[in-house]
Amino acid sequence: MTVIGIISLDNYDDIIDKMDDKNISLLNTLVTTMISDWANEYHIFYKRVNTDRYFFVASMNEFEQIKEKKFDILQRLKESNTNSEFVLTMSMGVAYGHSSMEKIGEVAQNNLDMALARGGDQVVLKDADSQAKPQFFGGQTEGTIRRTRTRSRAMSTSLKKIFSENKKIFIMGHRYPDMDAIGSAFGVAALAQFNQKECYVIIEQDEVTEDTERCLTEINKHPEIAKLIFSGKKALEYIDDDSVLVMVDYNRPSLSISKEAFEAFDKIMIIDHHRRGEEFPDHPLLTYVEPASSSASELVVELIQFQSNKRKKVPKFIAGLLLSGIYVDTKSFFTRTTAQTFQMASYLKSHGADLTLVRYLLSSDLNSYLQMSELVARSEYITKNIVVAAASENEIYDNVTASKAADTLLSMNDIEAAFVITKQFEHEISINARSSGGVNVQRIMEKLGGGGHFSNAATQIKDQSMKEVQKSLINELKKLDDKE
Repeated sequence: MTVIGIISLDNYDDIIDKMDDKNISLLNTLVTTMISDWANEYHIFYKRVNTDRYFFVASMNEFEQIKEKKFDILQRLKESNTNSEFVLTMSMGVAYGHSSMEKIGEVAQNNLDMALARGGDQVVLKDADSQAKPQFFGGQTEGTIRRTRTRSRAMSTSLKKIFSENKKIFIMGHRYPDMDAIGSAFGVAALAQFNQKECYVIIEQDEVTEDTERCLTEINKHPEIAKLIFSGKKALEYIDDDSVLVMVDYNRPSLSISKEAFEAFDKIMIIDHHRRGEEFPDHPLLTYVEPASSSASELVVELIQFQSNKRKKVPKFIAGLLLSGIYVDTKSFFTRTTAQTFQMASYLKSHGADLTLVRYLLSSDLNSYLQMSELVARSEYITKNIVVAAASENEIYDNVTASKAADTLLSMNDIEAAFVITKQFEHEISINARSSGGVNVQRIMEKLGGGGHFSNAATQIKDQSMKEVQKSLINELKKLDDKE
């Protein structure tokens, strides 16, 4: 059985940016020598394709040895001395099977795309059989920022072209949307209006959290914005061949507010900041997935920047919603914040975003605060730096309260990861996971059927008791501790 792999250096351009020709040459020699030694060690054929990409072919017997060592070349490269302020990382897409070479190569390329979309520094391995599940190795560092103004401008141009080819733009976030999903959705609606297109934001009024309900009350004070809100059922009446769906703040179809509405679309675009998982829409028209970005709202603001002018300005209220989305996902600029995040926040403030509105939308009532405090009080140490809080079997909590409890636990001294287990529906248990950067909670949540970010992830588990879910989580955490 033949194995085909494609290797990509994640942040090669960032590392050579300030290097002189001599040091670039030394770096290229270092990387090529390291990959050559690794290939010779396992008797596999490799070829350098360009400055930051390599290609290899192996038999299954040799490849099993590489798997046993868990692709140790990833760690070797990170530990190499590149004479740079950045750590050099690599990603691999690997495929094998009894299909044609063309098919195996295509799957390897798709796997590499998935590895990069998940933040890099990892290997995605999959049989070329369409029913096979991918395997993940590595992924122990935060995602590399690959976004540039050039890429953002290209995305904005592509989005504008797709809008011009369709009459109706539908925008949808994930179920029980938070402020980032709502802010980015209305931000895309503003982009659609820049292009004189009909636009509709799909929200189910009976599937909202307390925070979202407060936001919708404020939206209703602005009739020109409130009229854009459609339920999934109503949207089905308007969807036609000239309609396109924009997914914001999520990329897993199963998380759609309305699955019926999602399935009615042939044309789909994705704007998201969550790491890509196995579940992903087939053949989207545009994919703007940036795991290193703070929020979907930040990505949408960048797109707005390239299309706004004196005549086309983002409404002040929508600017406030977008800024609220950035505040929520960065925990008031404490996590996943880059220089670009502050630039986008500054842009929104200069375009009328009201901080009083942001503060009001993000405020907690006393009852929610007491619920959050109760969850924090139920926390227990699983290891010396990981805590788990499991709610009472009889209590039902909303997602916002559980998220705030996880954030609060993580803010405590010496805690590197926090997990909060709550019942959010009658037959569904949720886990909210947070990390300060030392633990990849996304990988842990994926083992339990969920996903998310390196440092912020979650899962929903149906038809299990609180104790069963807690036991499954603790087993995964113990495996993590054994590896260390």
